[in-house]
Amino acid sequence: MIRCRKARFAAAVFASALFISIGAQAQSVAVWVEPAETRIAPGEYCTLYVHVDDGVDSLSCAECVLGFDPAIVSFVSTRMGTLFTGSSFPKFFDWDTPSPDTVSFAACVLGYRSYIIPPGSLFEIAFVALSVGLTDLEIGRISVLDIDRNQLAEQIGQRGRIIVTTQTGEKAPTPPSERIWNYPNPFNPATTIVLELPAGRNTELSIYDATGRKVRGLFRGAAPAGRSEFRWDGTNEAGSAVGSGFYFAVSRSGSLQLERKLVLIR
Repeated sequence: MIRCRKARFAAAVFASALFISIGAQAQSVAVWVEPAETRIAPGEYCTLYVHVDDGVDSLSCAECVLGFDPAIVSFVSTRMGTLFTGSSFPKFFDWDTPSPDTVSFAACVLGYRSYIIPPGSLFEIAFVALSVGLTDLEIGRISVLDIDRNQLAEQIGQRGRIIVTTQTGEKAPTPPSERIWNYPNPFNPATTIVLELPAGRNTELSIYDATGRKVRGLFRGAAPAGRSEFRWDGTNEAGSAVGSGFYFAVSRSGSLQLERKLVLIR
């Protein structure tokens, strides 16, 4: 009964959003699965991510259907990605397995003009390997809505592939891409900035305002491979609180530059 109520609520959210979007000019966003390839042995687990780019400044809801080969892998669980979990707005999330080879999920931030700020992950999906072989994780259907609940034009990109093998000496799983995001977003009074690098390197992380003026230096030195977290408390170099508005966390590591839009609400 609870699942039925959730399904009806999700359907109502997306139906009303589609009604609002009638006549609106659809903007475009790209959606894809990461990593492109994962190699595991029977009995091992892996997680794949549905990602969205920054084709628009803000999003509100997303619904996705993934197909896979149930003879190769079995669906274990799914949860909201960092874009939703990092949001301070109330959230709705539900998932279903309408058939043995399909999993569907939907998430939405609730409230008038509530939003999440791309790019980043919409959903995380865990699988367990059953037998040797390969399966592609295909996005069968995707629906993404902007801050006004208008339907966006989705461009489906890279699919994910799970290769289940018992052989040794195979290519290692794809390392994580260079990424930067933060949570919560919007925030008040502080936020955590997450930097993910596939290899250690000298890095400088700073905060800039919307005019490009440097507000605060957060880190300068050797950043390790993998995930690093840095806290910004919404103050400048002098320790004074800055005002509400858009800011940018900028990471520079040699020729690599990553940016993340931050929203401070006082």
